[in-house]
Amino acid sequence: MGGLCWYGFGANLTGDESPARVNINYASANLFPILGVKPVAGRVFLPAEDRPGSAPIVILSHHFWQSRFGSDPGVLGRVVTLDGLRYGIVGVLPGNSGVVDSPDLWMPLGHYADPLTDHTYHGIDAIARLKPGVTMAQARAEFDSLNRQSAIAYPAEHKGFGVLVGPLQNPAAAQMHQTLLVLFGAVGLVLLIACANIVNLLLARNAAREKEIALRIAVGANSRRLTQQLLTESVFLALAGGALGTALAGAGVKLLGALAPANLSAVQTSHLNGVVFLFTLAVCVLAGVGCGLLPTLQLRKTDVNAALKQGGKGSGAFSGRKLHNFVVVAEIALALVPLIGAGLLLRSLHELLNVSPGFRVDHLLTMHVPMATNSSNVYNKMTRAQRRDATEKRSLEFLQIVQQVDALPGVKSAAGVSALPLGAQVQYASASRFVIENRPIPDAGVRPIVQTRVITPGYFSTVGVPLFRGRTLTQEDWNSSNIAIDEAMARRFWPHGDALGKRINLCSLAPTPCWFSIVGVVGNVHQFGLDAAPTYDAYYCGGWTDHLLIRTSSDPHVIASAATNVIHKIDPMLPVDAVSTMDEILSDTLSPRRFSALLISIFAALALSLAAIGIYGVMSYMVSKRASEIGIRMALGARPRDALYLIVGHGAKLALCGIVVGVVGALLLTRLMTSLLYGVHASDPLTFIAISALLMLVALAACYIPARRAMRVDPMTALNYE
Repeated sequence: MGGLCWYGFGANLTGDESPARVNINYASANLFPILGVKPVAGRVFLPAEDRPGSAPIVILSHHFWQSRFGSDPGVLGRVVTLDGLRYGIVGVLPGNSGVVDSPDLWMPLGHYADPLTDHTYHGIDAIARLKPGVTMAQARAEFDSLNRQSAIAYPAEHKGFGVLVGPLQNPAAAQMHQTLLVLFGAVGLVLLIACANIVNLLLARNAAREKEIALRIAVGANSRRLTQQLLTESVFLALAGGALGTALAGAGVKLLGALAPANLSAVQTSHLNGVVFLFTLAVCVLAGVGCGLLPTLQLRKTDVNAALKQGGKGSGAFSGRKLHNFVVVAEIALALVPLIGAGLLLRSLHELLNVSPGFRVDHLLTMHVPMATNSSNVYNKMTRAQRRDATEKRSLEFLQIVQQVDALPGVKSAAGVSALPLGAQVQYASASRFVIENRPIPDAGVRPIVQTRVITPGYFSTVGVPLFRGRTLTQEDWNSSNIAIDEAMARRFWPHGDALGKRINLCSLAPTPCWFSIVGVVGNVHQFGLDAAPTYDAYYCGGWTDHLLIRTSSDPHVIASAATNVIHKIDPMLPVDAVSTMDEILSDTLSPRRFSALLISIFAALALSLAAIGIYGVMSYMVSKRASEIGIRMALGARPRDALYLIVGHGAKLALCGIVVGVVGALLLTRLMTSLLYGVHASDPLTFIAISALLMLVALAACYIPARRAMRVDPMTALNYE
C-alpha cells in the first residue's frame, strides 16, 4: 500500500530564472512501484526517505522537466531552491502517467508537514493494488472493519469518521465520466439515424432494380448469391463513408482539443490510433450489414411475374411504403432524444449564468503572489511567539503591497485573500471542523465544516460582498480573534439572528482550542463555482494572503504590469503568476459545462440535419412514385394546393408519430443526465415542447420542397407516362 498527498502544496522556486510557483505532492517510497511508474531518469524514493528528517530531495514530473529544464538529461544531481531551501534532484517521471502527472515536483513523505501520529484526518490518501480475485466490495468491507476498530480504539479522535474506497481515477476525467456516457449515447443515436437514411436509400435503389432482380431470378440466379451481392454493396458503401469520416476525424480531434477545458488534458492530447481505426472498421462493417439486411430481405419478396409485367415503367403505388414510413418515424424519434438533451444542457447553462456569485466580477483583477513558507522541520521547532511574530511580519509586508497598489492610477481599491472565490482549490485545503461555545459537542467526524479565508481589511468592499449585520474587519482586527461569517452559516446555526458576539472553536480537532468571536455577517459567496454546494465561510485578518485582488476603473489587464512592478520593488524574489480577471475565472469554472453543451449540441444538430435529409428523401421518392396518382387527381379537378396538403400532411403525420415516440424515449433517457443539469428538471416541459415544435417545423420544411414539386405535376404528362 502506498501513500499519496493528493491535494499537494506549493513552494516558491528561485534561482537562475525568474521566480515561479510550483505545485508539490508527497509520496511514500512504494507509491510509484504500486502504480507501475518507472522513472525515465534517476530513481524513485527509498523506504528510508519516508521518515521525518530525511535528505532534501525531489523528483521532477515530465512536463516540469521539459518546461523548466528543457528535457536536459544531465538534470540529475542538480539543486533547486524551494522556499529558500535546497533540494537535490534524484529522478524524472515519465509523461502520460495518469494521476502522477498533475504536480510539478514530488517530495518524499518524510518532508510532509504532519508527522501522521494522530488518528484524525491528515490529508494522506492510501493507494493499494488489489490481489487477484479480490473485488472492490470486499476491499471496501475490509476497510470499513478497520475503521470501526480504530473508532473503538480512539473514540475521542476518530469517532464519526468514515472511509471512502473506490477505483483510482484522474479527478478531471472522473468529473467528465457521466458527460462522456451521454455523448457516447448521442453518437450512437446519430449513427442509427445515418443508418436509417442508408436503409431508405437502399430501399429506393432496390425498388428501381426490381426488374433486374426479377430477370436474374427468372434465369436461375441463386438467392444466396443475390443476398451476398447486395450486402457486399451495402458494406462497401459504409466503408466509403467510414473512410471519409476518418479523414475528417483528424481535424475534428484537433478542434476538440482546442475547445476542451484546460483540466481535460486527456482530451487535449488525444489522437487517432490503431484502436480507433479498428473500432471504426468494425462499426462500418456492422453498420453496412445492418443497413443492407432489411432492404435485401424486402427485395427477396419481389413477385417475379409482376415485376416482369411492369415493362420497366414502375407502378403507380410504390412498394415498401410502410417500411419507408417506419424508418422515417424512427429517424425523427431518434433525433428528438439528443435534441432534448442539448436543450436541457443549454437551459442548465443559462440558469447557471443567471446565478449571482455573491460579489461583483467586473473590473476585478486577480494575481497570485505566494510567499515562501518555512519547511515543516523549521516550523515545528518555532515557538508560539515566533510563529506569531512571523505571521505579523508577513501581514505587514502584504499590507504594504496592498497600500502601494491601491495608490496606482486607475485602481479603485485593492485587497488580499488566501483563496479566491470561484476557484478550483480543493474544498478541504482551507477548512476546519468547528464547535460552538456552550452547545453540545458532536463527535469529531460529524462536526460541521467551515471554509476559512484569511483576508486584508477592505476585502469585502473591494470584491463587493455586502455586509448584513455587525461590521467588517478592520486594521484593528489583525491577529485578533474576531471573524466575520457568511449569512448561510448565520442562518443555519443562529436562525434567530443572534450570531453577533457568539464564539466558535475553529481548532476543534486540535489539543488546544482557538476561539473566535463573530463581529459581522456578510453575504454568501460561491467559493467553488456557481454549481457547487453552498459552504459555510469564516473570514479573519492576519498572515500572508496569496491572492491580490484589484478593483479597477478601466480594463483590469492594463494595471497588471504596474502592480507587478510594485510587488517586485518590495521583494524581487516574489513570483507573480495566474494574472487574470475575475470574469475569466468565472468563465473557466463554466467551461466544462459549456464544453459538454457544445459537444452534445453538435451531435444534436447532426441528428436534426440527418433526420431532415431522411424526411426529404422519402417525400421526394414518394412524389416520384405517386406522380401518376397525383396527375389523375389533378385531371379529376384537384387543385395544386391539394397536392401540397397531401404530401405535407403525410409528412406531418409521420413527424407527429416520431415525436410522440421520441418524447417517451427522451423521458426515459434524460434521467441519466440529472447529475449534469442545474436548475432544470430532466423532464422540463418547456424544453420538451420547444424542441418538439422545432423538430416539427424542420420536418414540415423538409416536406415542403417535394410538395412544391408535386404541385407542378402535369396531368397529361403523368397519364401519357402510364
